[in-house]
Amino acid sequence: MELFADEVFETILNNMENDFDSHDFIFEMMRHFPRQYTNALYQCRRSKDPIQTLHAKIGRKLLGFEGKIVKTRKKASRNTRGLPSTNQHWKKIESE
Repeated sequence: MELFADEVFETILNNMENDFDSHDFIFEMMRHFPRQYTNALYQCRRSKDPIQTLHAKIGRKLLGFEGKIVKTRKKASRNTRGLPSTNQHWKKIESE
């Protein structure tokens, strides 16, 4: 299974709290799908910043789950490099 498969994102979303940010999502992705994450990062190796490139792709993919999550605000949190950076916060949509 590849990192950008819908099943990977749905699995991670199911494990997330109701309110989360993109960094939280990426950390869960790294924890549950390390091989797929590493392979996807390797595919970005020729970009100026492979980590940032991959994480931007992950954020864009999250936008496609509009029936399950909604963007809320932007706020700083620690990224995978341990540095504070602004990222998107999300909220799960309540299912009826």
